[in-house]
Amino acid sequence: MRRFHLWVFVTLLCSAIVGTSAQADDSATTPSFPISGTELGLFDGNAADRTNSQVTRARAAIAACDSETFNSAIQAIYGEKSRSEVKANDKDLIAGQLIDVLFESQDEKDATTLGVLTADLHREWREACDKPETPSSAAIFGAGASFFAGLLNLPTQSFLGFENPGTLAQTIGVTNGDNEARTTGASLDGSVFFPGHGIFGSQGFWTAFGYLRTTANASGTTDTIDPNGDGLLIPGPLGGASGFSLVSAGGLNVVRNATYEVNAEWDSFYAKGGLPFDCGDIKVTPFVGVAYSDQESMSRFAGSVPGFGRNFAYNTDVYVETFSGLIGVDLMKDLGRVSVHGGGLVSIDSNDGSGTDRLSFTGVADSQASLSNDETTYGGRAWAGLTFGTDKSPFKVSIDATYIYQENLPVIMRDGVNPARLTYDDGDAVVGSIRATFRF
Repeated sequence: MRRFHLWVFVTLLCSAIVGTSAQADDSATTPSFPISGTELGLFDGNAADRTNSQVTRARAAIAACDSETFNSAIQAIYGEKSRSEVKANDKDLIAGQLIDVLFESQDEKDATTLGVLTADLHREWREACDKPETPSSAAIFGAGASFFAGLLNLPTQSFLGFENPGTLAQTIGVTNGDNEARTTGASLDGSVFFPGHGIFGSQGFWTAFGYLRTTANASGTTDTIDPNGDGLLIPGPLGGASGFSLVSAGGLNVVRNATYEVNAEWDSFYAKGGLPFDCGDIKVTPFVGVAYSDQESMSRFAGSVPGFGRNFAYNTDVYVETFSGLIGVDLMKDLGRVSVHGGGLVSIDSNDGSGTDRLSFTGVADSQASLSNDETTYGGRAWAGLTFGTDKSPFKVSIDATYIYQENLPVIMRDGVNPARLTYDDGDAVVGSIRATFRF
């Protein structure tokens, strides 16, 4: 009897296995519900419908490289895969576990197919949207405008002289004009960047050109200039007899209410070109350039000598044309939406100066000397600042601080013997600026 029961159990088990195997083979040959646009298919029709709608969304997102929509569609397909896996695990616990060891169910095949589908869609996304951006060879144009203001330290300009009545020793240049000037200005510029040319391994070639208008003004008043018993000397522009000497006569030669003012203007044009190099986190752009500047300086020093009933005034006009060669470097570090930049340049300046120096004195015709001096000088500047906006932003704003040094500021030398001479001396400035830049 026990042998009979064992035979019946084995027979039923074998029948179940054989029957299940036949059923699995028939259903696994061709899934009934294809996935559009692929060679894949699913056994679950409802899952296939939902998956097809997400495949359509994913393909549209790939065409537009819309990562948000693509990821949403992929997550929905992953959800279908998870549901198929759960259904595959919810088989009959009596015979299903043994059967699943030997045969793969339809739900398991659907889960595998959905995994292949998501992998294929990810590959399509990478091929269409994750390609490295090919640098464009098209020229990039820019334009900008800036305003700046600061302080300019002018070279010292000296006036008048004293003469010892006993020794006749003369001291020339006993009073100085105010040399701290307020400076303001504005600029307009344009630039062109030609990317991808790779000169000496650079990222391209950059060129810029611009116009600057700068003004500087200084003024001051000295209430009293007292020779203290010495003679007062007012050197003339032509030297010698073109000047005046007023003896003390008990203090009658004291100068009252002496005023000094200077107004200077510069019109400057420049053009420069450079090669930007990518040096890790910092972009380095060495450049060379040329510049032309037209400087006009008008100064006046005047006072009165009430003891003698006389007034005097020096009026000086100087014009300087400067041609410059420039060499420098600009540095930039990108911090995301903000970048830090700085740099410097040096210049060699060829100056061609001319002008007039005139002295007016009460009761006497004006005397005037012509001025001229051609001289080569040097200059330089250094700057640092912040730029708000990325390298590809159509509009950016920058704030900068700049230090400027130059050796071609005009100074008039009067010694009372020789005609007035035009020389050049150094000065420096510290300015702050705000700049707007447009890219198109």
